[in-house]
Amino acid sequence: MRITEIDLEIEDIEWYGIDENGRIAQFTSGGSKMVPEFICESRESLDLVSEFFENFNPDIVEEVTFSEEASKYPRKEYLQECKKISQKGLYCFDISDEEVITGGYILICKPSYELLISDLPETIQSILLNYKMPNINFMNNKIISIETAY
Repeated sequence: MRITEIDLEIEDIEWYGIDENGRIAQFTSGGSKMVPEFICESRESLDLVSEFFENFNPDIVEEVTFSEEASKYPRKEYLQECKKISQKGLYCFDISDEEVITGGYILICKPSYELLISDLPETIQSILLNYKMPNINFMNNKIISIETAY
């Protein structure tokens, strides 16, 4: 089933992307409607990937690095959730009210150990290959601008 424009208005969509080097990031839309077409195409695919990462527990808990922009998010509970995501090897991006205007997601934190698409089971790889973001490098880009589905 497709994720609709109305869904994006009322839901805080957590979605994923793959950069040009196979790194993985989680993005949180904050109900902003700033979600790319490749995510809106299939809620079922997104749900499978989300469930995989929610249940994914690497053997080693890695340290993470918070960006300077993370200070815009004062809630400690939220930053702890971001930390948990990056401890799994994923980059964590979010969109604040300021960035909704420009369509840019800001880096909240990054992992010390990067999980790559090649490290994942084939079923998840096959979905994530559709989430590739050309000319994007999560390690170097502190702001990621996207073309939205709606």
